[in-house]
Amino acid sequence: MSRTVYGAGLASYPAGVLLRASVYSTNLRPAFSLVCADDQMPYGVLSVNLPDANLADDEFLVTGDWNLPTDLKAALLETGKFVQTGRWNQVGFDQGEVWRIVDAEILTEVAAARVVASRSRSDRRTAAVA
Repeated sequence: MSRTVYGAGLASYPAGVLLRASVYSTNLRPAFSLVCADDQMPYGVLSVNLPDANLADDEFLVTGDWNLPTDLKAALLETGKFVQTGRWNQVGFDQGEVWRIVDAEILTEVAAARVVASRSRSDRRTAAVA
């Protein structure tokens, strides 16, 4: 993924963050983590995995405001890489919003991560049978 820095100068994290795309190993849904732009240390996660949530392949459930500052989530939406669907799901005692990925580069990264994860999953099954 590109080295685009998101949210630089915001009160939540002045140096900004980098977005990392992957998939959850249990159901291959998009997963997004954030690392600090200056030192690459983990900052937080944008997505949450609820296996029972009804989501399309290009959608993901955004963590509630308890996990990431709203100004940073707004900055990520302003990039145009994601759009709000207007749908929500219950996440613990909070609600998580459903976003759709509209950026071709991110969709390609998620698709590649799905291929790698599904290969890894079949390797684990083969090893377990052997």
